[in-house]
Amino acid sequence: MKLKLSELDNNLEVASENASGVYTVEELKDEIMGGEPHHETKGWYIVGRKNWKPNAHNMLENYIEGESDEMYEDWEERVLSNLTDEAVAKIQAVLNEVLDHDYVTEYYTYETPIEIDIFPK
Repeated sequence: MKLKLSELDNNLEVASENASGVYTVEELKDEIMGGEPHHETKGWYIVGRKNWKPNAHNMLENYIEGESDEMYEDWEERVLSNLTDEAVAKIQAVLNEVLDHDYVTEYYTYETPIEIDIFPK
């Protein structure tokens, strides 16, 4: 069952799978009432904000696993055995520095479907 836009708290964030941008419920209501055709767009949801963080250990393991098909037998194990905690920590520090920007780490997920029950007058 979908929740109705008219019944949601004005501060909740919503977005459509078929349009760009995240709106508060209040912004979406105001735009619809102002003539924007958001009510014609399907697939609206309450969104959840998330924060991605790089993981050097996982990234290295995935990369090494991907490369191992082209290498000799036991290569993957040899490389992994040479990855010290200190080396991974250094790489993690670089990743944190380079990727520590909201436009890189913040994203949202579609959580609860909503029904647009507000229309322009």
